[in-house]
Amino acid sequence: MNIDYASLLNPEQLRAVTTTSQHVRIIAGAGSGKTRVLTYRIAYLISELHVDPYRILAVTFTNKAANEMKERVGKLVSSEAKMFLQVSTFHSFCARFLRQEAHLLEYPPSFTILDEEDKNKLLKDIAEKKGYKKSDDIMKQALHYIDRKKMLGLYPEDIELNVLSFANEKECFEIYQEYEIAKERMLALDFDDLLLKTLVILRNFDSVREKWASRFQHILVDEFQDTNDVQRDLMMLLCSPETNITVVGDPDQTIYTWRGANQGIILNFPDIFPDCEDIILNRNYRSTKNILDAANKLIAFNKDRVKKDLFTEADVGDKVICKRFDDAAFEAKWVVEQIVKLATENWPPEYQNIAILYRSSYMTRTIETELAANAIPYRIFGGLRFYQRREVKDVLAYFRLLLNPLDDIAFDRIVNVPKRSIGDVTLGRIHDEAEAAGVSCYQYIQQIDQHPDTDISSKAINAILFMIQKMEATKAKLDENLETYSSVLKDFITDIGYYQYLAEEQDIDEDRAANVNSLFDDISAYISNNPESTFAEYLQNISILSSQDDMNGGNYVSMMTIHVAKGLEFDNVFIISMNDGAFPSNKTVAESGRKGMEEERRLAYVAMTRARKKLFLTCNSGFSYVQGSHQIPSPFLKEAGFDLPRASFSSPSFVGGQYPYGGGGKSSWRTVGFAQPKRDFFGDGDAISPFEDAPAPEQPKPKKPDSNGITDWKIGDRVKHEKFGEGTVVQVISSSIITVDFDTQGKKSLLSTHPLLSRLYSKGGKA
Repeated sequence: MNIDYASLLNPEQLRAVTTTSQHVRIIAGAGSGKTRVLTYRIAYLISELHVDPYRILAVTFTNKAANEMKERVGKLVSSEAKMFLQVSTFHSFCARFLRQEAHLLEYPPSFTILDEEDKNKLLKDIAEKKGYKKSDDIMKQALHYIDRKKMLGLYPEDIELNVLSFANEKECFEIYQEYEIAKERMLALDFDDLLLKTLVILRNFDSVREKWASRFQHILVDEFQDTNDVQRDLMMLLCSPETNITVVGDPDQTIYTWRGANQGIILNFPDIFPDCEDIILNRNYRSTKNILDAANKLIAFNKDRVKKDLFTEADVGDKVICKRFDDAAFEAKWVVEQIVKLATENWPPEYQNIAILYRSSYMTRTIETELAANAIPYRIFGGLRFYQRREVKDVLAYFRLLLNPLDDIAFDRIVNVPKRSIGDVTLGRIHDEAEAAGVSCYQYIQQIDQHPDTDISSKAINAILFMIQKMEATKAKLDENLETYSSVLKDFITDIGYYQYLAEEQDIDEDRAANVNSLFDDISAYISNNPESTFAEYLQNISILSSQDDMNGGNYVSMMTIHVAKGLEFDNVFIISMNDGAFPSNKTVAESGRKGMEEERRLAYVAMTRARKKLFLTCNSGFSYVQGSHQIPSPFLKEAGFDLPRASFSSPSFVGGQYPYGGGGKSSWRTVGFAQPKRDFFGDGDAISPFEDAPAPEQPKPKKPDSNGITDWKIGDRVKHEKFGEGTVVQVISSSIITVDFDTQGKKSLLSTHPLLSRLYSKGGKA
């Protein structure tokens, strides 16, 4: 295929695609076409420089991005070239590497990959055996400790405990040791092991390192700003002195330092390779000028970056809308009103190009409530993914056990699914006896006739042996390789009664059987796209999928944290709850100081640059129990060029008898003396307009008042409570709640209109 690169690329993109420099750093701003550049560079290497596709390794950070890039390249090169081209994530590459080389560490090609749920269960089992409870803090501490050490590339044998860095480090270290022993016994690896075991082999087996380093003539790494030290070391070990390296990334979008990303790797790339050619892509093809101007102003406050200003030749576009509201409920109401307007510009309503982004997941509650109240379809990403659903995990556990009978985690999951009358006591005996015999649970039951002194009931043994016989018969069919493994596996799942089990639970969730069928569709699709694949390769492939890989098109509003949104784009983007302390996060700034603040700012920059046409930024002034005060706007709003009026909370947000929107626009409907909106709380009736008249409230009986009638509390007011005595108002949380510091009882939060509460003096004098 003849490709006219000059007509398809702008001058800087063309330079990045056609350069012959050995070491290239491409600083690619948001929306500047970096995927296009990488795609065409790979095609250029193959078609113009005649590089063997087998000798090209392209690495990106999600399977979705890898598949997209491979598909794009496949349209530009021959089908044969596409077949030999390797585009993958670091983890996928290492899984393939280990299938060939893990025997050097005495692991079989069919080793099990533990996901996060499996990892957590194994750690909990270890901790419980050591006498801890599941609720003990040591559980979280050990998990964090292991993650941190592996992020640094350290196994237990690499750690010296001369001086303890925290109180429970010794205990966490011991759990780490036992965790590694348990995984080795099961011939299992976790996600971090995929990279670390690959490093162990490359560092300790020179012939293997030379074989792989001589294979790759070109290595291209996408999203290089998110590379951690382990991934950098892996890349360097795969290089020979002749290897060409192209890295693409944007230091302004480094948002994963909390999981090990080292921004210094991309910033200092020219120090490692002094002959490095630097190319900056700063023409944006995604967003309007107004959106880019705001993003550029914001990120300019960071010091650790490669200076660039994104520009576009597209229209100026709509102004970025920035709003401030009394509280999160008003913020949610306004956001949903705008979504309705955007979606109903066409009919039927179109929601698929609308996204709501947020710093932390807890911020979604009021938005979800308002979306549901307006019958707007939405989906939250980054939560429970397809491959994490219970029935899918069950079936995958069976599949893992078919490949690896040492996988006790998988055995525990399915031994009583469908029901086989195997309770916790019986399962505990199986584990104890298997451990004493030095074999896995599966192997122990399989060889039970060699253990006549067992305490396990014959009923339980027979039930599990029946399952094992089915599994062994299925293994034989897989080995014969006469049918597609998808067909063999579906027959097996049907034969053991799993579909029957789901049918009996159908009243609980009618989609569970459909999810299992969808899994088999997935297996069939994988076989179609990878006809030479093995069952083990399929399992290892799905073990390393990320939350974005579970995304598919649909007519719904997309909701996700900004971290999940990285790499995505939408016509209309709402960034909610931009309040100081929440975004930027107090915790991040407290832990990391200026560097933490810069990462939070990069996170805001990433969020803003997801928008193609319209960008909405919102905050609210509601009381935050986390902050212990009313919220104030994020400083990022001012840095991006937006000014919001100050709010005063000496009284509970009243201005002239109204609760105004904080942004200074038109007042909301919450006016004193007007009816409050009716709500269909149960969602089973017709929608009721919030502006309909509500029935007049029943007047309180004179002898039994339920309100003190005070609606204008101020900080500093002196009060008297019939039970708590006298005190001073120290916080006006809302129109309904105040905090009083009582002279003898301490601080208490009270209903501001409580009949036992009266005012002695206002801040300005006697009541």
